[in-house]
Amino acid sequence: MRINRREFLQLTGAAAAGVALGPLAGCGSSGGGSSSASGTLTVWGFTGAIEGVQNQIKAFEKKYPKVNVKLRLFSYDDIHANLLSAILSGTGAPDLASIDDSRLASYVEGLAPMNAHLSQYQSQFVPPTISLSSYRGNFYGLVTDSEPMGMLYRKDLWDQYGLNADTIETWDDLAAASAKMQSASGGKVHLYALNDNDTAAYEILAVEQGFGGFYFDTQDRKVIVDQPAIIDAVTALKRLWDAPGVLQNPSGGYSGNAMTALLKKGTIATCIVSPGWYPQTLVQNMPEQAGKWRLTRVPAVTRGGRRAGYQYPTVFVVPNQSNMKSLAWELEVMGLTGVGARHLYAVDHVLPAWAPFFDELKAKPDPFFGGQKVVEVWNAIAHDCPPIAFGKGFLQAQSIVSTHLTDILTGKVTPAVGMKTAASELRSKLHLS
Repeated sequence: MRINRREFLQLTGAAAAGVALGPLAGCGSSGGGSSSASGTLTVWGFTGAIEGVQNQIKAFEKKYPKVNVKLRLFSYDDIHANLLSAILSGTGAPDLASIDDSRLASYVEGLAPMNAHLSQYQSQFVPPTISLSSYRGNFYGLVTDSEPMGMLYRKDLWDQYGLNADTIETWDDLAAASAKMQSASGGKVHLYALNDNDTAAYEILAVEQGFGGFYFDTQDRKVIVDQPAIIDAVTALKRLWDAPGVLQNPSGGYSGNAMTALLKKGTIATCIVSPGWYPQTLVQNMPEQAGKWRLTRVPAVTRGGRRAGYQYPTVFVVPNQSNMKSLAWELEVMGLTGVGARHLYAVDHVLPAWAPFFDELKAKPDPFFGGQKVVEVWNAIAHDCPPIAFGKGFLQAQSIVSTHLTDILTGKVTPAVGMKTAASELRSKLHLS
């Protein structure tokens, strides 16, 4: 099982599926609709993404006294199922909704493009968040968070067993370091853990090889998992799996409870899959380890290659069914910039996508990470990512490739055979070239 940032926050927060909530106090403004507008503006959201918008409802209703904002919270799964059902049925959609960006392409037929606003906000949001909230030339909304992928490690354990993060440039270097830690610790500490069916590590390596569509090209027209560069990446992943000392298949994957317990105990010294939201797992579950952790770039597939990955933020979208599109957009802007963006960070410590606030955080040392300026590192990683895009078949592709990765890593087939078989299955089931 894998969870993402939103699901993590819901497990540790107080989300209540289908509960209608009133506004929170806040302030903020942006240009938009007429002050004489009236009616009910319905917003759907989930914990971990909605708090900035929720914070701005009072200010919005003060500006538009005849507009009543109705906010409903859903679970992560329910909001996606309910919105898709409303789009397919042609009725019942809200005026504004938060969804996982990895699902955006599956909803675009029922969403209103926001192209008219793109030029105004493109420079206000950190890359590559604008590209990943767009699909085939249309821009659909702003994102709440930035999710570059780095590598988190226990510096004290690395120091204890003679490892230096500055010497790790490639995944092969990391595999060699795993053997060293196993020997130096007498098998008590594993450098990293890896699951044979988890696509998260694959997705990092795909981005490093220049494939920001992960399984497809960025126009979502071609399957790319059998490209030579991808096969090279999966071959590197196989070597990472085979390295002495790797802890294989922890229950729940890189973000499961078992992994958290192993990190807390010091049995595992490194998180090789670490999106921008993941440090909160450490901060919330192991505060006693403050000062011991550091953030660095993920290794590259080849020496001198890209060392960056990217995961999935939340995007706010306006369904076509809305009769209040301009007002919905204005509330979205209020919630994802300015006071709204700052409130979301204060509540959830989400790595912000709004560039002015992101830039403020870059200079701040983080005591949990020994005074390291971690946002500065996240910023460098994000800027090195290619344009990111999620195809309509993204979730299905994850499932299909996951099965073939298991066959590859466990030695049933070679990386070339496994990825070519995966590509054939993707082309057949998703009707792509």
